[in-house]
Amino acid sequence: MEKFFNAILDSFEIEKFQTNFRLENIVSPNDKLTRNLFNLPAEEYFDALQKGISIAVNETTFRGKKIQTHFKLNGSGLAALKRPFNEYDRAIFDIYNSAREANFTGITRDSLFRALTGSGHRSPRSNQATAILESLERLMTVIKIDFSQTRNKMPKYNSVPAQIISPIMPCKILNNVLVNGQLTSIIKFTDESPLMTIARAKKQIITYSINLRNITGQNNTTLVIMIKSYLIRRVLEIITHNMTPTITFDDLFKHCELFNANRFQQRDARKIVISVMNNLQSEDIIKSFKLTKKDGFYYSVTITF
Repeated sequence: MEKFFNAILDSFEIEKFQTNFRLENIVSPNDKLTRNLFNLPAEEYFDALQKGISIAVNETTFRGKKIQTHFKLNGSGLAALKRPFNEYDRAIFDIYNSAREANFTGITRDSLFRALTGSGHRSPRSNQATAILESLERLMTVIKIDFSQTRNKMPKYNSVPAQIISPIMPCKILNNVLVNGQLTSIIKFTDESPLMTIARAKKQIITYSINLRNITGQNNTTLVIMIKSYLIRRVLEIITHNMTPTITFDDLFKHCELFNANRFQQRDARKIVISVMNNLQSEDIIKSFKLTKKDGFYYSVTITF
């Protein structure tokens, strides 16, 4: 009963962010600290989470100065212990940052799902809703960041605290809240992510239209969302950093958990890749693309800008 009345009380705050709810842009921190966290191999992730081992992130600045940031993880619960962070968690994390940047005080689970897919009217099925809540729990893992060495070498970053202890995604989850006549979950934002704080100081943030996520003819499964998220960000990284305009399928499969994909799964993944690339082309992000082969197997996507 207490939980029920708490939900009613919190529902009064829902009015603060129920209007103009559709996101226009995705805002994604893209510095090396963020990339390393979401790409941690399983062994390093569990060493950091369960053994308290510190992970070093080494960077070389534009002028050749070497800087280093350290972080530790402190998480509990089945979600955190089930697996490392993956591209699905990264996609949800980007929605969280995007909603905060748009001055929302929170977001419903259903609105978060629509932002993940880029569509305007769909609600998550039961398994999709479960995947979202599990990811949210994982993203509430506490990260302890030692930024002191970077501050000492780069005084321009003095706006960032030397030590930060915070959930990766600082928020409060309210379940079974009645919104527009339906029970859903509310993600209430409590603070800015420390990863966003650091990426902002470094001016390493990628912003793009949410329309890039709206791919027609896709079922928006967890895999589809991961492939969309990874490809869009990689294309924008290539543009931003003038990188080699090639994305290998090996990298795609690694980031989207298709480690041992059979030929049918690989074929389905390629179809998703083609859909995403066609959408990027129609949105004038890229001029063209082609799938290349190596030793008779599909090897990469080469992009023309």
